[in-house]
Amino acid sequence: MTVTFDSSAWIEYFSGSKKGETVKKILDGKDQILTPSICLLEIKNKYLQEGQQYHERIEFICNNSSIIEIDREIALLGADIKKNHKLYTVDALIYAVAQHHKSILLTGDAHFKNLKNVEFP
Repeated sequence: MTVTFDSSAWIEYFSGSKKGETVKKILDGKDQILTPSICLLEIKNKYLQEGQQYHERIEFICNNSSIIEIDREIALLGADIKKNHKLYTVDALIYAVAQHHKSILLTGDAHFKNLKNVEFP
């Protein structure tokens, strides 16, 4: 199975929360893990705002998942998703990555709640 990690999944993992333990089990399993490149922006920004180090976390993500660039196909799919599901642009792009790669989106963000192929840790 292929699982796309949203920024919130990685943040839960790094926090060591109960939800993060669920993320860890998936990460330690045999699933292929994808991370949309735009999640790197969200994660770095969060830790910068909190005055925390981000380098090792970003490096860990890059070493333990495939980073998926936002290319033409994903961008155009994201526009359709944004319109049809009324998501923010970044979230539409993240969901578009998951849909394009026929994967499950692992997220803690409630606005993905009613979309197909979405799981919450």
